[in-house]
Amino acid sequence: MAGEKYVVATAENPLQITIRNMLNPYGYMFLGNCYDSLSLMKLIRSCNPDFVVVDLGLQLRELRQTIETVDDEMLCACIVIGDYKDVELTSLVEKSKVLSLCPKPLSKELLLHTVEMAMINYKRVFDLNRKLKEMTENYETRKVVERAKWILMERDKISENEAYERMRKKSMDSRMSMKSIAEAIIFTYEITHKK
Repeated sequence: MAGEKYVVATAENPLQITIRNMLNPYGYMFLGNCYDSLSLMKLIRSCNPDFVVVDLGLQLRELRQTIETVDDEMLCACIVIGDYKDVELTSLVEKSKVLSLCPKPLSKELLLHTVEMAMINYKRVFDLNRKLKEMTENYETRKVVERAKWILMERDKISENEAYERMRKKSMDSRMSMKSIAEAIIFTYEITHKK
């Protein structure tokens, strides 16, 4: 893979240098480092890295909200360097979408492998989330269009095909989406049938 951009968050400067020395020779591009959760969030939002490497020397409790925000918003892959025996950390990793664990002691092979797997998983989850969002939007659109179609059929005493064609023509003529046309029909119906 390589070529991906990354940020390091660690309380220890020697560890940050070690991580850079392990990743940079393989084509990964270092964007910056930070020493606290607030700076990490600012760096992620301003630099848009492909992944972050976080050392838990910064304390999980301080980082938890930042890590959860990165995970919820899927801002980038997040690799946490920590002890796999830590129950709180293991629980956080199990529930996350973009979080990976790289156990200590840190080695070049282990870190490189974790980064590669984290990037593969991030891209997979990102694509699945995008597809799920599209499917949900399509489903919502179909529900609205179906409801509007039935309103037209009932109101104008026309067939299902005629109702659909009327909405489609209006959509094309007005250069509005079918969903917008359907929502307008529903809105009008609800306004006129309010008691």
